[in-house]
Amino acid sequence: MNDSPWASEQKEQLVAVAVVRLAGLVLVGRRPAGRPWAGYLEFPGGRLQPGESWQQAAQRETQEETGLSVRIEEHLLTVHADYDYGRLEIRFFTAVPTAAGIPRPRAPFFWLDVTRLVPEDFPPANAPVIAQLRRLLLSEGSEKRP
Repeated sequence: MNDSPWASEQKEQLVAVAVVRLAGLVLVGRRPAGRPWAGYLEFPGGRLQPGESWQQAAQRETQEETGLSVRIEEHLLTVHADYDYGRLEIRFFTAVPTAAGIPRPRAPFFWLDVTRLVPEDFPPANAPVIAQLRRLLLSEGSEKRP
């Protein structure tokens, strides 16, 4: 039996996602027409390539999709999702831009105030990460209060 993550590639697609945060903002994009979940918001990310780590995939996909270089910080959570087009294992990672200031991403990506994240605006597999981001935001907000 092969224990490589590629052994089950036909059964489950491996997807790495970067949740890029900066100054109370989060990087999101609108899914284009003709793709599953068209019109919904998404975080940058995509499939792992052979020999690539989850973090490398999240970083590469963010660069390719948004034009921004990011530093991957930590694993947020893993979600398994079943869609009409297949089963996904999605690993979400926190990330920050490496550029100074608030860099301008390539369309269709844009910065959204993290308080405006609504699970219904994203494909269902994103709901747990949005809930976790809200908890992080609340805890960060309470730490800043005197």
